[in-house]
Amino acid sequence: MKYLVIDAFLNGTGIRDKYNGGFIDPKELGLSSNIITRIEKWLINYENEHYDGYANEQNISSLDQEGKEIALLIRKELAEVKIEYFSDARMISELIF
Repeated sequence: MKYLVIDAFLNGTGIRDKYNGGFIDPKELGLSSNIITRIEKWLINYENEHYDGYANEQNISSLDQEGKEIALLIRKELAEVKIEYFSDARMISELIF
């Protein structure tokens, strides 16, 4: 079973392997184009907030909510994986059920 972490690590892919390390290209997982597009947009928005110093708490909350929604979608498409969400701005993890 794969254990995936959804995070917006700068210059990452948005998905990493929790135990084997490294980022995973969302296309290699066979995710739908809708989810891949959402990940790409979310990463850009998170990157912009990073460069603003995570100064806007409301933006961070919105970005983390979007990341959790993406994680739920991935979990539905890849039922055989466990998913965790990591907030890069807050440095906290949350299991996604």
